[in-house]
Parts: sequence; C-alpha cells; structure tokens
Amino acid sequence: MFEVRNNIHLLIVIYTVICLGIWYAKPKLMFNDNQVKPYGIGKNKTLFSYQLVTVMLALLLFYIFEIVTAKKNNFL
Repeated sequence: MFEVRNNIHLLIVIYTVICLGIWYAKPKLMFNDNQVKPYGIGKNKTLFSYQLVTVMLALLLFYIFEIVTAKKNNFL
C-alpha cells in the first residue's frame, strides 16, 4: 500500500534540526527584530526568506539523499 524508504526518518530529523537551527540563530539576512523579513527587493525585504530557504533546503537534502541511496544500492 504505502512504502517508506529506508533511512528517510534520518533525513527528516536532519531537515528539522537544520530548520530549527536557522530559526534559533535568526540570521539578519532573513530576520528583522525576531520577525521574518518579507520576501522581495527593497528596504527591509529579503530574497532569502525563511520559507523559501526551508523549501530549497528540503529539495536539496532529498536530492542528496537519493544520490547517496542510489550509490549505496549500486544503481549508479
């Protein structure tokens, strides 16, 4: 019915830890006085909003996970 890949739980934990680390670090590039900066170009806006970074991070981590899994199982 529904099949879960091996070690996907580890990927979820890594993603969550990185997202929480960014949230607690609150880099000035993404945050302004403990609030997320709005997305856009201009004063007090950013191209690297927290939401956009987390989505890109998820895609990148999953892509890396797929490559590692494929090499581990000799598919590449």
